[in-house]
Amino acid sequence: MTVTDTLRWLYEQGLQRLAGVGARQANPISAYTVSVATGTVTVHPATGAGTGSDTVTLSAEDLPHPADSARRLVVVGITSAEAALVVDLETTLGMAINADRPECVARSWAMQLMLNPEITLTTNSAATAIGGSDRYRHTFIPGGGATLINIDDARPPITTITLNPSTESPDHLDVEADRSGECYLGTRFWRLRKVMTIDDTTWSALSATLDPRMAEDNS
Repeated sequence: MTVTDTLRWLYEQGLQRLAGVGARQANPISAYTVSVATGTVTVHPATGAGTGSDTVTLSAEDLPHPADSARRLVVVGITSAEAALVVDLETTLGMAINADRPECVARSWAMQLMLNPEITLTTNSAATAIGGSDRYRHTFIPGGGATLINIDDARPPITTITLNPSTESPDHLDVEADRSGECYLGTRFWRLRKVMTIDDTTWSALSATLDPRMAEDNS
C-alpha cells in the first residue's frame, strides 16, 4: 500500500476497527501504528499500565469488525519507519502541540474527530473554530492565557489539547517547520517524517463549506 491508501483505509474503516481492538484490551491503549508496506498493526498500551503493557502486533486480517465509532482516535502522521501513527486521545486526556503554527495540526485533528458524529469540540482559538458550527465552537474556556481545544463525546472525562503550553506535558507532539516531528506519550516516543496538518488556504475552504451559515446564504 501507499501512504494515501493507508490513510484512506484508516478514515473509511480502519480507525473504527482500531477502536474495536482497544475495546478488547485489558489495559488502556495510547497509540497504534499501521505499517504502510504490510498493513500490520502494532498496539501500544499506555505506559505504566503494568502487566500487559508490552506492544501487541496484529495483521489486518486479525482486526475486529469496526466499532460503532472511531471514538477519539486521530492520525498524527507518518513515522520514520513508514507507519501511520494513530493516537487515542481518550487515553491521553491532556495533549500538547508545540509548533510555530500549532493551529495547523489542531485543524487536522479537529477534522478527523468530526468524522465521529458523537464528538463536539470547543476552543478559545478563533483560528481553529468553525464560525457557526454547533460541533466546533469558539467560546471562552477557563484556563488562563493558553489556547485550548476540548474534545467531548459524552463519555467523561473530556480531552484537552493545549497549543504551545508554557509548561511541558508528558504527552506532547513537537512539530518542526518542515512538518517533521516527534510524538511523546509518557515514555513512548515516535519520530515522524510527516505530521498531518491543514494549511490556511485549505482550512478557509473547509470551514466555509462546513459553516452552516454559508449553507443558509446559498440556499
